[in-house]
Amino acid sequence: MIKGYIFDLDGTLLDSLNVWDNVGNRYLQSIGIQGPDDLDSLMEHMSLQEAALYMKNTFVLTQSVNEVALGITYIIEEAYEKSIPLKIGARKVIEKCFDKNYQIVAFTAGSVELATKALMRLNLFHYFQNIYSCQTCGYNKTEIESYLTLVKSMNLKVKECVVVEDALYAIETAVNAGCYVKAIYDQANQKDWDKICGIAHEHYESFIEMEDRI
Repeated sequence: MIKGYIFDLDGTLLDSLNVWDNVGNRYLQSIGIQGPDDLDSLMEHMSLQEAALYMKNTFVLTQSVNEVALGITYIIEEAYEKSIPLKIGARKVIEKCFDKNYQIVAFTAGSVELATKALMRLNLFHYFQNIYSCQTCGYNKTEIESYLTLVKSMNLKVKECVVVEDALYAIETAVNAGCYVKAIYDQANQKDWDKICGIAHEHYESFIEMEDRI
């Protein structure tokens, strides 16, 4: 019996992945360094703190890891505060989960602060019992412990939790953790979509299709 939903944010609830495009190089350029064109792909599966550590070590930055993370955050913060839209149909899905008394939490590879700002601006924050990040739970989304930690904090069993995600690597991890996974299409996962459809328990082109399956 399903009792809770774990929603990813970027690329799932929020149409925000373009905001993160090339953000590593945009930060490096702000401090006078030109990074490689493939920096985005190299950091694709990293949390914000992991990306900051990678950049500090790779480019021998004088800034601390926290300063790098803050610099990246500053670049994208305005978009979360003012402009990133919600995916079409996502509000109704969240409202339906709430009406059915499911626990609702968010799990982001970014920062809790940014997630909170976006959800508050979109008038969705009050639906969520908690917002988790890879940093706060202590694991990234390639580690099954990340989802197991969230499920435990919700006082649920893994079979009682649905994970809604767009990224192939996170979908694989959530499935391996034992969660029921609903995949949502995003332009960024187009190249992985066929594989995602073969792994996720359910897959949807949009939240509009998902609404009747909550």
